[in-house]
Amino acid sequence: MRFPFFTHCTKANVSDDRGLIEMLTKNINYFKSKPVNIPKITILLDHGYHLEHLREELEKVYPEIMTKIRFELSPKPSKQEKKELGQSGFVPLAARWGKRTFKCLDGEMQNSRQEL
Repeated sequence: MRFPFFTHCTKANVSDDRGLIEMLTKNINYFKSKPVNIPKITILLDHGYHLEHLREELEKVYPEIMTKIRFELSPKPSKQEKKELGQSGFVPLAARWGKRTFKCLDGEMQNSRQEL
């Protein structure tokens, strides 16, 4: 079972990359205090993220961050795999870092992300 480490709310027009950077930056002291001698935290992402951009931006905030975390792309089923399972079109990935919940607050759509 997975539990969220952090939550972070953004407006719906904030990109996934930006939302993840904001959330990790807001909680950067957690990563600074994490010992290097224990396994890295794996953040599972879908294929819409830009891994090099994430790394570059996070290293500006905390240069050693990649000694504490790693990104992993969630497996994306091939067309053949989807066909064998009787699926087509968009198929949700088994897991990824974020779960989005949309809600309306004060007339503005808000986008809530949780790390899983």
